[in-house]
Amino acid sequence: MVRLTPTRLLSAAVLAFAFILIAFVSKRLFGERGYQVLLERPSPALFRHPPPKVPFGIECSPFASGVMDDVTIVLKLSASEVKTKLPAYLNRLGRCKQDLLLFSDRKEQRNGFDITDALANLRPEYTYKNPDFELYNHIQQTTGSSEKTPEGWKLDKYKFLPMMELTAHMRPESRWFLFVELDTYINWDNLYRFLVTFNPKQPYYFGSPIWPSGRVTFAHGGSGLVLSRGALNKLVARGRMFAENQNNPGAHLFGKEVSQMCCGDEILGQVLKECGVGIKGYWPMFNGEKPISVRFDHEQWCEAIITLHHLQDDDFINMQQWEADRPHPEKPLTFEELFGYIEPLLTSQTDDWTNMSEDVTFANGDPAAISFDTCFAACLKDTKCMQYEHYGDTCRLSHSIRLGYAHPPEGSTKWTSGWVKNRIEAFKAARSPCHGAHFVHANP
Repeated sequence: MVRLTPTRLLSAAVLAFAFILIAFVSKRLFGERGYQVLLERPSPALFRHPPPKVPFGIECSPFASGVMDDVTIVLKLSASEVKTKLPAYLNRLGRCKQDLLLFSDRKEQRNGFDITDALANLRPEYTYKNPDFELYNHIQQTTGSSEKTPEGWKLDKYKFLPMMELTAHMRPESRWFLFVELDTYINWDNLYRFLVTFNPKQPYYFGSPIWPSGRVTFAHGGSGLVLSRGALNKLVARGRMFAENQNNPGAHLFGKEVSQMCCGDEILGQVLKECGVGIKGYWPMFNGEKPISVRFDHEQWCEAIITLHHLQDDDFINMQQWEADRPHPEKPLTFEELFGYIEPLLTSQTDDWTNMSEDVTFANGDPAAISFDTCFAACLKDTKCMQYEHYGDTCRLSHSIRLGYAHPPEGSTKWTSGWVKNRIEAFKAARSPCHGAHFVHANP
């Protein structure tokens, strides 16, 4: 029998403490994301007056209540989209009477809204002999055309920085600025619940973070990004280093060689960083996916949804109808509830369909890739596998749940997808119901 001497007792205590410490540090470094509960009716930041009661869950509720009068929504689009896509967008959002600014690469008017040319004030040294602006000159000569050109994306990155200065100039009283695109979905109730807890006089830059290797982390534009008045003021102040005429905003590019750079949202992130404003990342609340491509898993379940991306007109219509039928529309929307939007379509086998499985791949003659059935067997052997797909000589497994989309055959190659329903039910049972919507801690 082992004798428990004081030395051995002390050693055992030290060892136990070490295990506890390692577990604590591991959870902090590698465990679940920290969060608070996003209250249905959050208390406003101390600087704010008590807001009126907001009838959450009805169309336009934060706007009809006047609690978002200090928020300007800034929509960036291309000239080709003004005629083809903007009318449906305005039809959906115009009913809410938001404060909406529209920026494009051509000055126009549509449905009573003025569309500002974000590039009109740029000084000639940025545009002269710049091949990217050959398209811009063509656009100015074809007023009213909805012609879409594959080169149109080249102008997009030039709009971001002038658009910021123009927005600050055109809306001097606004306190929050939400920058979105035509395919950005916004849950307005959750956006209000989120913003009301922050002081817009402080320099805030919110969004879904992109982490390029060796470069500045920035907010993904399509997922929607938010700047406070404090952040925009800092950016405008830095712009005075480059602007000769303060009455002509949007005349410069903050000293950036935009023609040599990738994307406007990344360039904006760099300039904000130089202003001392770093991103506060709130993924998955600000999200770059749409309902059919969201990865439902432990990171995207109880978390609140503020934005989604890549929605087309049919997606907006379907989401609007689905939200109207929610059993408790006054509660914050979460991924757990959004899962009900796709769940009826999850089956044990769906032909001509990819469910976007991508965590594990079997190919090149691997036995798992022989057929749909062998792929299913491989999924069952992987205890984390929730779904699988087979095409050609390839089998892919996924540890999260996604719906995906129809994929017709390509020659003799056919896509077939399946979901392991009992594992999905077990996943739900282990995590539901959510006790409140998670308001994740910022990262970074």
